[in-house]
Amino acid sequence: MRSNSEIDGDIKRGISEHRSSHVVRVSLIEMPEAAPEAVSAPRVLVIEDERDVCELLTEFLADNGFDAVCVESDERAYQVLRQSPPFACIVVDVNLGRGTTGYDVARYARQLAPQAPVIYVSGQTSQASFRANGVAGSLFLPKPFTGAELLHRLRMLVGDNDV
Repeated sequence: MRSNSEIDGDIKRGISEHRSSHVVRVSLIEMPEAAPEAVSAPRVLVIEDERDVCELLTEFLADNGFDAVCVESDERAYQVLRQSPPFACIVVDVNLGRGTTGYDVARYARQLAPQAPVIYVSGQTSQASFRANGVAGSLFLPKPFTGAELLHRLRMLVGDNDV
């Protein structure tokens, strides 16, 4: 596993360079003739209207064993939720700009997958608002937060065995 300073260095050099290095490393790995069946990473849907934050979260989650998908609007979230297999967890910003809120998106996700784990993130929402509007069994993470705080909550909902 890479250290936080290595991840920070990658972020400073830019996400596109970081992604390119993954492709090169993967292409240089030789596959054994009888490779064991790969265990798929838990899929996480990140819904965040700020592109840089969405990409940063997606990269961080990928570096920590998750298959993260980033969407930047409520409309795109509804589309992905309808067309994709269920996600292991949904990380959703409460305030998504125009349109509906993260609370609305999570309620819709629960209509499709009633047990879908949800983590709300926000720098503008209070615990009281979360308790009044969040779906049952969800967690709240106030912004700003650390990667360790996000991973801790994800593991609470998804479980260590899946990571």
